[in-house]
Amino acid sequence: MKLSSETWIVVAAVLLAALLAAQEPRNQWTLTRGDSPDVVHFRIEHSSKGNHWIQSNDVPLANFHGLNTSQSGPAKFEYIEDAGSLLCQGRFSFGAGSGNYTFQPNPKFTSGLVNLGYDPPTEAQAFSMMLMRVTLDFARGVRDAGLKATTTQLVDLRAHGITLPYIRETQNAGYTTFEAKDFIEMKIHGVSTDFLRALKHAGYELPANRISELKMHGVNSDYMRDLNIYGLRPDAQDLVQMKMHGVSPEYLKGLKDAGYGDLGVNQVTELKNHGLDPKFIQAAKDLGYEFTPRELIDLRMHGVNAEYLRHIRESGMRNLTAQQIAKLKMHGVE
Repeated sequence: MKLSSETWIVVAAVLLAALLAAQEPRNQWTLTRGDSPDVVHFRIEHSSKGNHWIQSNDVPLANFHGLNTSQSGPAKFEYIEDAGSLLCQGRFSFGAGSGNYTFQPNPKFTSGLVNLGYDPPTEAQAFSMMLMRVTLDFARGVRDAGLKATTTQLVDLRAHGITLPYIRETQNAGYTTFEAKDFIEMKIHGVSTDFLRALKHAGYELPANRISELKMHGVNSDYMRDLNIYGLRPDAQDLVQMKMHGVSPEYLKGLKDAGYGDLGVNQVTELKNHGLDPKFIQAAKDLGYEFTPRELIDLRMHGVNAEYLRHIRESGMRNLTAQQIAKLKMHGVE
């Protein structure tokens, strides 16, 4: 069947309308009852060309104006935060609703931010601040703590779960010069205030990026506490290397008790990588041997253990070097 020119015009118009509709921003909300009577589950979705995101949170009913979750039929209500409001329209049925929203910035919030020394937020920033629940109290607390945060960083701080108590506890632990970017980096790597206190207690004075590096490689509060118990304080760089090679505080303590407490981190990790047990090192020392780390490794590689050292000594061979002992073992002398 051949389509007329008029039909082609109609088809083209429909396709164009669909294309334009797909490019237009679409803001939708859904709401269901929460686990407690004073909370609802609020889901916000935004779609536009090249951009789509969803945020879903449990929100107190106190944040809504004009909301009645028990109603059925058309609904109109407002979701309110410091930075602005969502004007929501839609329908409810059996305690659940959905519809569209428009964002309305709060001019008092903007002027409040400016009075606190921040740049006025754009509408997009104000919308993000509303979603992240950035309040004027939070902005004031960040400023008073000396974090030197920008308007954008206020959103980043809240997006990464940084609270005013976390900031206060960090500063109470002795870290008073950290800026907003430092808090964000540490939070990304899971740095807790317990870990910060453990570092300070052990005598470390480190910048935020070094602290994050330690945490990223598995150095935690327990590791720091055990080092402190044993009176050990490796350099921060050495901490990372030792943790990566599985060197525990107990292993360091064993080396120290065996008379090898002054080894460099490369020597310690090499001993650990070759399976040198501090008990073997201590046994060798008790038998009168003073082996170097390199000699200990060579003996280990040739299968020499504490029992073998004890056996050859009891056999009357008391003044052998590590090289001679390794040769005996290598040639099957038992």
